[in-house]
Amino acid sequence: MLRMIQYAVLLTAAVVVNSWTVSTRTSRPQTVLYDKKNSKDMIDFINKPMKTTVGDEAPNVPPEEDELADLVRCVVRAADGRKAEDIVAIRVSAVSTLTSFVVIVSGNSRPQNQAIAAAIKGDVQEEYDMLPGSTGVPEGDAQSGWMVLDYGSVMCHVMTPKSRLYYNVEGQWKDKG
Repeated sequence: MLRMIQYAVLLTAAVVVNSWTVSTRTSRPQTVLYDKKNSKDMIDFINKPMKTTVGDEAPNVPPEEDELADLVRCVVRAADGRKAEDIVAIRVSAVSTLTSFVVIVSGNSRPQNQAIAAAIKGDVQEEYDMLPGSTGVPEGDAQSGWMVLDYGSVMCHVMTPKSRLYYNVEGQWKDKG
């Protein structure tokens, strides 16, 4: 595997190398000579289209019936309770192994974004006994214009309208599928 990764890195960087080192668990590193036939096989493999998307097969239930729908609804209700605008929930499980749903909300000011994030954190903790991330603290802060509450399978972005327009998180996920 290490050899394949090194080989792919060398090929994609367009660097011609006569030899490289391969490490194994049981022996000392060996030098493997550059082989044109293996190089062509590797390039063919890289260029071959993939048959499946990332992760498991795409869910065969509508988003409203997904097992995470209640958590997404909790996040949306909390954001709506603090007057968040342009609330969008996107199921991304077919194109990402990182998360299954992305919720994007906008607040008109940084203090409002802080209140939205606090409401989401409080409601999810109360209903599901979950805290965002590994520390229980949202990533980013209201001053940056972008806060992320990561609940594993559901990720919530709280953004100012200016940050949302600039970073286009929603568009990035929609473009991917």
